[in-house]
Amino acid sequence: MLPTTEPPFDPIFVEEPLLIPNYKETIISTVGLPFYADVTRPDEVPADERERTIDLAERILRAGGVRTGFGHHEEVRTSMEVWAPNADEECDADSGYWRSHVLLMSPQEMNFGQLDGEPEVRYKKAKTVLALARECIDSDVLQEIERSQAEDIKQAWYDAAEAELSQREIEQFAEDPPDKLDGWTKLDANHDAVKIAYVADNHGTPSVAAVFEGADSELEALEFTLEEWQENDGNPRAARPNRFCVTTDGDGAYAQLRSHLLTFEVESMEPLEV
Repeated sequence: MLPTTEPPFDPIFVEEPLLIPNYKETIISTVGLPFYADVTRPDEVPADERERTIDLAERILRAGGVRTGFGHHEEVRTSMEVWAPNADEECDADSGYWRSHVLLMSPQEMNFGQLDGEPEVRYKKAKTVLALARECIDSDVLQEIERSQAEDIKQAWYDAAEAELSQREIEQFAEDPPDKLDGWTKLDANHDAVKIAYVADNHGTPSVAAVFEGADSELEALEFTLEEWQENDGNPRAARPNRFCVTTDGDGAYAQLRSHLLTFEVESMEPLEV
């Protein structure tokens, strides 16, 4: 089960709650942040029960085909129109708006699982889809879709918490670079443009990786061979780079350098060797 600080999402098709108290704080702690860390809710995570209901309904519509027993395009719409009670038909399960909201749904909404309209309208359309699903779709399929939604919510929070942790580590690295990091040793640079530099034997090539201020005053992160670095008196603006420093973990030159240092398996070099 997944905990949550919000009121637990009531199970719709499964028998047990899929979200239980404090799951956000639990995930935040698991990745290494303090449980009280402020992690922004990911866009793909429903903010409340209504958004969760809409998301679940859209997932059911997107499942379609053999999995739900419905075909595509007009077959979905036709099946819903046949199912929905007529205006003068009494039905205990009918909320009073099933049929009207079936008719409000366009073929595009049904075919692509993207409900349109104001929040209240989208919510009523979603409730209508769930009512149809409960009567017309195998319960095992619906439970699988609902569990998949819960797992996606959990994964989104994990990703957001890990991104927050990485950003904090990048900021700490920029403020107080360690003397050693994963085989790299901090190098005392002798050029004003250099903000921080590290040296290591990178796959047989003595190398320097550095953050420096480029000619346009923007910070850059590049790797140079030690030979090229020394021939240009430690001036990164003049030296020919050996590798670019890139990252998918954070933005900016310090994030690129940190990612670069953690990516390569290197052999340490003491400053006296430089």
